[in-house]
Amino acid sequence: MSVRQIRKDIKPMTNKKLLRLTIFSSFLIALAFVPSSVNSSSTGQPNSAPPKAAAAAPANPAAQKALNQLRRAGQSPIETQVSPETGNYSFVRISGGDVLAVADRSVTPQRRALAFLAEHGGLVGLDETERAAISSNNPPSAGSNLQVAKTSTDALGMTHVRLNQFYRGMPVFGAQLVVHMNRDGVTAVNGNYVSRIALGTVPYVPQPVAIEAALASVRKNAAGDTLTAGSIKMAVYPAGLLEGRSVVSRLAYSVDVTGDKTADRVWIDAQTAAVLLTIPLHQTALFRTIYSPQYDPMNPDLFVQRREGDPPHPAPFVNNLYDFAGQTYNLYASAFGRDSYDGLGHHMVSVYLVNQQCPNAYWNGTSTNYCPIFDADDVVSHEWSHAYTEYTHGLVYAFQSGALNESYSDIFGETVDLLNNSDGSGGNNNTQPYPNGQRWLVGEDLGQQVQELLLRDMYDPDRLGDPGKVSSVNYACGTDDGGGVHTNSGVPNHAYALIVDGTQFAPGGSYNGQTINGIGLTKAAAIYFRAESVYQVPTTDFPQHAIALQTSCNDLIGAQLNQLSTSSATGVPSSAVITAADCVEVSKAMLAVEMSSTPPCSYGPLLNPDAAPICPGSTTIFSEDWETGEDGWTKTSQGYLTGLVDWEDATKAATRFFHLNSTLPGGRTGTAEFAINPLVGQPGGGTCQPGGDYSGSHTLDSPAILIPAGATAPMLSFDHYVATEAGVDGGQVEISRNGQAYTLLPRSQYVFNPPNTVYTQAAPVGNNTGPNPGEDAWTGTNLGGTTHGSWGTTLANLSTVAQPGDTIKIRFTWSQDGCNGVEGWYIDNVRVFTCPVLQAPTLSAGADYENPDTDGAYTLNWTRPNGATGPDLLQVSQSSCAPLIFDNAENGLGQWTSTTSGTGAQNWTTGTKPQHPGTTFFARGFEGITSADSFLTYNNPVTIPTAGQTFLNFSDWDNNEGDDNVIVEVSVDNGANWDPIYTHNRSELGTGPVSLATEPLFQRSVNLANYGGQTIRLRFHYSLGPENRAGSTP
Repeated sequence: MSVRQIRKDIKPMTNKKLLRLTIFSSFLIALAFVPSSVNSSSTGQPNSAPPKAAAAAPANPAAQKALNQLRRAGQSPIETQVSPETGNYSFVRISGGDVLAVADRSVTPQRRALAFLAEHGGLVGLDETERAAISSNNPPSAGSNLQVAKTSTDALGMTHVRLNQFYRGMPVFGAQLVVHMNRDGVTAVNGNYVSRIALGTVPYVPQPVAIEAALASVRKNAAGDTLTAGSIKMAVYPAGLLEGRSVVSRLAYSVDVTGDKTADRVWIDAQTAAVLLTIPLHQTALFRTIYSPQYDPMNPDLFVQRREGDPPHPAPFVNNLYDFAGQTYNLYASAFGRDSYDGLGHHMVSVYLVNQQCPNAYWNGTSTNYCPIFDADDVVSHEWSHAYTEYTHGLVYAFQSGALNESYSDIFGETVDLLNNSDGSGGNNNTQPYPNGQRWLVGEDLGQQVQELLLRDMYDPDRLGDPGKVSSVNYACGTDDGGGVHTNSGVPNHAYALIVDGTQFAPGGSYNGQTINGIGLTKAAAIYFRAESVYQVPTTDFPQHAIALQTSCNDLIGAQLNQLSTSSATGVPSSAVITAADCVEVSKAMLAVEMSSTPPCSYGPLLNPDAAPICPGSTTIFSEDWETGEDGWTKTSQGYLTGLVDWEDATKAATRFFHLNSTLPGGRTGTAEFAINPLVGQPGGGTCQPGGDYSGSHTLDSPAILIPAGATAPMLSFDHYVATEAGVDGGQVEISRNGQAYTLLPRSQYVFNPPNTVYTQAAPVGNNTGPNPGEDAWTGTNLGGTTHGSWGTTLANLSTVAQPGDTIKIRFTWSQDGCNGVEGWYIDNVRVFTCPVLQAPTLSAGADYENPDTDGAYTLNWTRPNGATGPDLLQVSQSSCAPLIFDNAENGLGQWTSTTSGTGAQNWTTGTKPQHPGTTFFARGFEGITSADSFLTYNNPVTIPTAGQTFLNFSDWDNNEGDDNVIVEVSVDNGANWDPIYTHNRSELGTGPVSLATEPLFQRSVNLANYGGQTIRLRFHYSLGPENRAGSTP
């Protein structure tokens, strides 16, 4: 027994009423009515509001200690940002012109940066050993060390030292710190550092196996392409850093895979050969040379169409690529003093593709490349801006950093488009956004077919399916498209457009609660490029981007800016001056798009590890834990592509069937059934090529299970562990009832840990070669870049597939596609059971309870019955919860008045209907009666409560001709006028008598919220139309 108590403070006139309006009725023959009860219900939903920025994550104790040691008396405020992925500070800066540490001008900036980290590196995650190694200038025997990657001095006179992290001589992917300083000392440090790496440096997976795993992974999405492996390197891969979850470091290979249409970098776990992440090397979406149809770096004179200084070419596309590359060069040079994308005047190579897979355009690290009709100004500048990104912040092309990579190309591509007065077929109104102009449209000058694929609206991203804020339903989660790089770029795109133009074009003059005054292109571009070239690092995410922009804006207050130009590379001073007020607008734009908010993505376990809500006191019908063997379970196995697969190869039998396994993952002991998901290079791992396609399935079937007579709501529970190749390999549950065929257990029957997704589709929609494409399944791994799973319990209700007296069998089905995998599917502790029926809790009021209440406070006590679990639901009403109307027709027409109009109409009466216990109201039509109406009117007016929602619930059955109708009507003027709130017509000639005898009444519900606070009259109306055919209505 458990006793609960609540003392509730109620404010008068608040919406806490739970009013349940239910008028049950049933209609017989033409119309019958069994009103049951009327009350009303309210959930008291709060007003919606924009989501708040994510609560600041606390730094780990070592970082907090380092921050406390850095603070000193009289110092200006220190602003910090914590990386939730590492627990370290990802940004530490000081305001008010102060410094974090005073400069030692006798040493180089590099030594000053290292000295700062040797003393204060705990801020960003360096431990004592790593900091001591910096001081001694010797790499530590254990842990990581930092190597200076680049030192630069900007136009403001500030110096920035970038340092990359290495572990035992291997680079740590994406880990970079930047120390910022002026002549007086260090002003800020930011970036991502991966702490506490403890890995061996000898891979378990040989390099050839890693190469084959990378090739097989890419091959699935590059059918027909001839693939080769290029550069392969060993590194530390911090799984989770890009995805936004706690970092787990893995020893990994990076393998570059290229083909005629493909260029990917695949990260392969060096201990398991699992794919950790695939990053496109083609980032899609001044000395110039234009090539067509291709560019050969080993023979740069081949296929040249136009070089720097050459006269215009007869083909317009050659001139467009040439001109727009030059305009991009001029923008960066005139505004920011940057000489080509590398800052060193590098040759700019563009290629006009012929006979390539189109439509697309991309930067490949050497040249920009364009399919036919992709020679629009914002597209060309977009691709060249990828080159500038590679040589500045170097944003990794995955997840939020990849979305920023895409966004920066959109931002500067569109900036060129808005400046150069070179508009094409998409229109030339660059003063207003859609629908009145083309301002902020990316790719509007492309052909219509290409526009449908690539068009983006930076001012209203959601209009075209991209997110305008982090909480948008269009925000992309998961790993498709590199973690949504082309979709989630809508968030920073929107921020830039709002900073430039403000919310003047937005509906109502505001967006997401923010009214923003635009600061113009010149100021915004300067802020964004400073963030790019000074503060952002390869793994910068949205929150770090927000603080980088804010810091850049503060740096530039009062600084001399240059004009933006696409026609000249010469810097010309601008009259625009950034002010503190401008930085407020930047801050408001960050709030508007929720740049620092947590994305609506679940990067956690695939299976909820919490205990399933299994009822106590349950009765077991069947259980299996496999500790004594397989106990009558049977197995099947079937290759999907007969003749193309050696599925029946006896040497690979262990990969074709479920089998018992006593070496369980996640620290679990005992024995479980296991379906392996073999990797490429392992037996049964396949190659995804002819002769190596292992698409198929195998099953594990239970013995027959009898559901006893009297069993209520049979339930199924089982423990399992899922770690498979996402979308194509995984597990399902099927049920056979009374010897019938196995059918998939519907998703709706799962109570806890249902199938997490569906298999991808087969060709041509998808690339799944497995046997069950598009079906519900457990597939994938724990979310956020991991290659492992974890245990969880699934609970399902079998009541729709198994009734008392039935015999059922449970089937666990494993399916896989042609090659590669992760770990597999473990199953344990299968149980079928029923739950006891519990009594309702007992409720009593405390001594302070009053009715009506006078002080807004009272005490309620209730006692739960034995076996009750889960939350308690308390329903509170400011008035009686008694039904507003209740009538089950057992007392005749006492509360109702029956009237008719038209010749021969029949009055309502009461009677019985087969398949319905008790009495009902009904009206009946007879042969030969036309254009007649029968009314059943409730005698008393009903006042609908203002608070909450009120529903009319009733049950009915009808069968009539096409011009006959059953209608429920409401009057708010005491019967002078009637409004229909429910109308139904069921014309099934000749079936009426049969269905009358076999069908139950159908439940109906009508929301009366529109009548809140009004007094209504209610009636049921059976209307016969002008036609009447013999035998049509019983």
